[in-house]
Amino acid sequence: MKTRHVVPLSQEPGVTLLDRVADCNTSYDILRLTRDITKSYGFDYFSIIRLPRSDERYLSSLSTISNWPPELVGTYDQLGLLEKSPIMDALRRSTKPVVWRLEDMDRNQADGREEKAATLFAAHGFHRSVYIATQDPSGERGAVSFSGTRDTPTDPELMELSYIANRIYEKVSEIREPAALADQILSARERECLHWTASGKTSSEIAIILGLSEHTVNHYLSAVCQKLGAANRAHAVARAIRSGILD
Repeated sequence: MKTRHVVPLSQEPGVTLLDRVADCNTSYDILRLTRDITKSYGFDYFSIIRLPRSDERYLSSLSTISNWPPELVGTYDQLGLLEKSPIMDALRRSTKPVVWRLEDMDRNQADGREEKAATLFAAHGFHRSVYIATQDPSGERGAVSFSGTRDTPTDPELMELSYIANRIYEKVSEIREPAALADQILSARERECLHWTASGKTSSEIAIILGLSEHTVNHYLSAVCQKLGAANRAHAVARAIRSGILD
């Protein structure tokens, strides 16, 4: 199991974490900063989401910024695990951090949901998670999670992570509209690949159109999904259309 190994979040003397949060101007800035924070606490994955409404069933539609493996999110949604999620219920009921441990899951439930979830998370290295309830200035509730194989955070660490998570969530709310920042978020090639994906083209077809290798096209589209906080290409197209990046 990993233990916490804090690394400097800034190489500049006198620059605090709050300074770095304040300096974030794009979703990609937030992604990079949150990735640094995640590593500094010994975790591997992070996710910034809004809490689902009663009629929402897909985790992919809630994610704002995340480095969760797209395969995990896709399978999670296919299995319908968001519905009746005990973590989401706990986040709705309380503002206290929710600590999740893989070994605590009840794999003997009759419907098999816990067994499927446990198998899925174990396959991607999710053995410990902490979910922190957050709220932006408008009142919209969300959560920031940190996951991996390190031991359960101590109480002082949970306090630190709660403070950090809320500052980050507030900042995300300030820069949520990516349309005006499209040029800063996606490169020209990334936008081209996304445009042709939205037109129904496969990676091999896009490679021929743009004169690139299929591997390069897949690389660009993976970067698009990461920058837009999308679980897969279809989700990236949907988010880009809603935000105005794509017509």
